[in-house]
Amino acid sequence: MNRDIQRYWDLFLILVEKEITLKYKRTYIGFVWSLLNPIFTAIIYFLAFSVFMRFKMDNYALFLLSALFPWNWFSASVLMSVNTLTGNTGLIKKVIFPKHFLVLSLISGQLITMLFAIPVLAAILIYGKGMPGIQWLYGIPILIIIQFMIVSGISMAIAMVNAFFRDLEYITGVVMNMLFWVTPIIYPLSSIPEKFRIILSLNPMMYVIQSWRDLIMTNTINWQYIGISAASAIIFFLAGLFIFEKLSFKLDEVI
Repeated sequence: MNRDIQRYWDLFLILVEKEITLKYKRTYIGFVWSLLNPIFTAIIYFLAFSVFMRFKMDNYALFLLSALFPWNWFSASVLMSVNTLTGNTGLIKKVIFPKHFLVLSLISGQLITMLFAIPVLAAILIYGKGMPGIQWLYGIPILIIIQFMIVSGISMAIAMVNAFFRDLEYITGVVMNMLFWVTPIIYPLSSIPEKFRIILSLNPMMYVIQSWRDLIMTNTINWQYIGISAASAIIFFLAGLFIFEKLSFKLDEVI
């Protein structure tokens, strides 16, 4: 049993390494692109809302990036997971291994990008005369676990269903674009009227993103938001795992 666990762990690490190396293969600055993408996006939104539309908010750059980095981890993982199974047909048919490793390794690769973004956020906070607090030491791991479970559940379900229903790839892109605008990324959560929050709370990333922002900007943790997010994480993870396992026995027939 120990030998099997070690073998599976080694395989998982190899898949994570593959996700990282292949993504930036033949690029000159490689991994840095993952950090530049949300930074450039934040610059565009900063110019649009703070300069042209005169949207008043202190340290709006940090406000945006504290949400864009975790959102980028979420959106990139979900969008890339759509073709995870259909894009690894040869490996799936030739090698016996836990198929969900393909999805989880992709998410883990994107998580590494998120981890490298945390020092960037800390530097911007310090530049704005703030300082990371002790809350970061336990708040960041808690949020990473919660978001990892949410992303894993959604990604496993999407990856498996897409093997049977290929239109899901295009539907996912549309839904993710809509989800971006109903998540408090470019605007504060407080701007959402209370009567709409119950409906928008169905968005699993709504309170996760707000929790990241509270932690990064003010060194605070809203345990009510954490509780709601944790409950969503458990539901989405178990639902995604159920769908993945329920349909996996027919995977070889459809890919």
